Amino acid sequence: MASFLCVRPNLSFHFITLNPNGVVESIKDVHRSDIWINGGYFVFRKEIFQYMKDGEELLCEPFQRLLARQQLLAYKYDGFWAPMDTFKDKQTLEDIYAGGHAPWAVWNDSARVPRHRGTKPRVQVVAAQAAARR
Repeated sequence: MASFLCVRPNLSFHFITLNPNGVVESIKDVHRSDIWINGGYFVFRKEIFQYMKDGEELLCEPFQRLLARQQLLAYKYDGFWAPMDTFKDKQTLEDIYAGGHAPWAVWNDSARVPRHRGTKPRVQVVAAQAAARR
């Protein structure tokens, strides 16, 4: 019924595990954890509207109904992903682009991620894999 892209958090934080007394049991870099977050890209079947009601937040009530019916999928994507939610995010992405290493700038040959001759672009492969899951 619905699917979304999940990605590893792009953060410079560490996760802390505490015991009930507040003693730290572990400190782990977010990049080495098995934590995945919503990457903000969704694919829906038109029937998704049957699960949505006025005033509801998509990720709350409708997605909870889909979860209960096992109708929600996520595609784990390990490629480049970055948010642009804050001014700092915008500056970071602009710096990447200015440096000529922007994997999203497919219109600019110098920014393309190298690939082997005859292979499909990554976007097509991701779309094909998502379609095959349905």
